[in-house]
Parts: sequence; C-alpha cells; structure tokens
Amino acid sequence: MRSIVPVMCLALFAASEADDVLSETLSCNVGALMNLEGEVSTCTTSELRYKDNKPFDEPSGTTCTSGTQYACLTGNWAGDFDTAYGCFGGGSDLGVNQIDNAKAKIIEGCQASPTCIANNPGGVPSRGWTSCTESNCNPCAAGAGASAPTLLVGGFALLLAVTALV
Repeated sequence: MRSIVPVMCLALFAASEADDVLSETLSCNVGALMNLEGEVSTCTTSELRYKDNKPFDEPSGTTCTSGTQYACLTGNWAGDFDTAYGCFGGGSDLGVNQIDNAKAKIIEGCQASPTCIANNPGGVPSRGWTSCTESNCNPCAAGAGASAPTLLVGGFALLLAVTALV
C-alpha cells in the first residue's frame, strides 16, 4: 500500500505538468498582405485565433494555446511570397477542420484574381501551405526581390476575398 501513494502523487504531478504545457500561449506570424495600392503589410505576431470562415477579419478574442487544438498557417505563393494568416483552431486536433475552412476561403480569393490564379494553379499556393504548432513557426515574407505583379499573387487575392466575405 505504501508504494501506491508515491506513484499516485507522481501521476498527479505529471498530469499537472502536462496541463501547464498545454496551456502555454501559441504565437503565430501574421502579415505580408498587399493592399490595392501595392503596399505590403509588415509581418507581426498574434496570439489570438482567427475565424476559419473569415480568415481576413480581425482575430477573435480567443487566445491560442500550444498543444493539440491550434496551429499557425501560411500560404507559400509564387514569387517567394509567404502570406502568414495567423492562428486557427479550437475545434479539432491541430485546428485541422478550421484550417481547411480558412484555406478554402483563401483559395476562393486567389481564384477571383487573374494574376493570382495565373501563378498559382487552381488558386492553391504554388509552393504549398505551412501549418505548424510552435510559436512563430509559420513563414512571413514579401518575396525576395519580387516585383509588384508577383507580390499581387499573395496580396491582391486576399483583398478580393475580404470584399467577397463582407
């Protein structure tokens, strides 16, 4: 009976430590968006969850935490243009369902832009997506030496999607 007490205490301590790890804040990169004037936003970070059906709106008030329910998202567009969309999740492991919904809206935005669709077949980022679960793990870059038309691939599509969602 004596050996059960220390084992039980150790198990409770381990569970408590696991809860602490799961509740650490997850920070994601956000930015490299281009407005209609061709200005590219700077890359910043956010610990707040973006809404999967409205990935271009301001984030919600929910704080993202590390663990199993949230992940950071970036679209890796043609021209080395990495648009960071921030944190999604809260409803499934690693936010998979929420990220899939956000990707669908982002793809719709690209499909509405002749420049974007010409450089990213089907409206999908030509260099794929980055989805990751460590703080600031998702790339955010406006493209090394990219010209304005190339930058429009990532940014203009987003602006079209925003107006389509409103």
